[in-house]
Amino acid sequence: MRLFNLFAPLLMALLMTALPERADAQRLPVERSMKFNTTDHGFAKVKGFSRLGKRAQRFEVRAGDCGWDDGWSDCDNDRERSELYVKKDWRAGTDQWIAFSIYLPEDFRTSSRVRTTVGQVKMKGGPTGFTGGYPSEPGVFQMEMLGNRYFLRVHVLSGPFDNVRNDIKDYNPASISELRGKWTDFVVRLNTKTAPATLEVFKNGTRVALHNYNQNYAPKAYYFKYGIYRSFVSQHRGPMPTQVVFFDEVRMGKSYDKVAVEKQRRGVD
Repeated sequence: MRLFNLFAPLLMALLMTALPERADAQRLPVERSMKFNTTDHGFAKVKGFSRLGKRAQRFEVRAGDCGWDDGWSDCDNDRERSELYVKKDWRAGTDQWIAFSIYLPEDFRTSSRVRTTVGQVKMKGGPTGFTGGYPSEPGVFQMEMLGNRYFLRVHVLSGPFDNVRNDIKDYNPASISELRGKWTDFVVRLNTKTAPATLEVFKNGTRVALHNYNQNYAPKAYYFKYGIYRSFVSQHRGPMPTQVVFFDEVRMGKSYDKVAVEKQRRGVD
């Protein structure tokens, strides 16, 4: 008995070191949406400031921060960005849920003329056309900032596959002023299993937008991008303001409970 009492603390310590630590939730596989868009300030993982867990993702775009890739240049097409592409495509006929939490600094500024896109679902093998005289591959939706608006812009497509007409429908789930200085949780659902398909947006657990998505062009796949993307920046009539946006708890799954941050016990780090 004396020997047990003597060695009990040592045995307990050994057992504790042998037990695996609770792992953080797995971050989605991502890469820069433009291969050559790697400014030092453009993207970083930061500690000590997060919605859940230990780290968040910080994006920053300054005037002139344009990237390029094979066959495309933001610099030649009036655009600026620091953006990640999630390497987790999905096919039509599925029910896809996407969650993210967003934080805008107190001094965050927008343009009243140029939209800032902070999240979008695009299509691979989808229709093509032109926007503002530039080649365009319209997506499904974008989460946009303009003036004091934070809004969902849905693309309503019609016409020939290679010269599609791109009408839009906007929903206003939040304002920029209410997003400054705090974390706000969003969940987006794109359900293409039904006809018509449905697109829903939830803010802090409450549904704030519902769109019947009658998409007649079946793409090969859908994909998600997030960060900061600004198009037609010359319309601002001067250098665009520097913008910093924090993201955390970016998840994709097959139900609300699988992705919504308030349903999770572990952070994405």
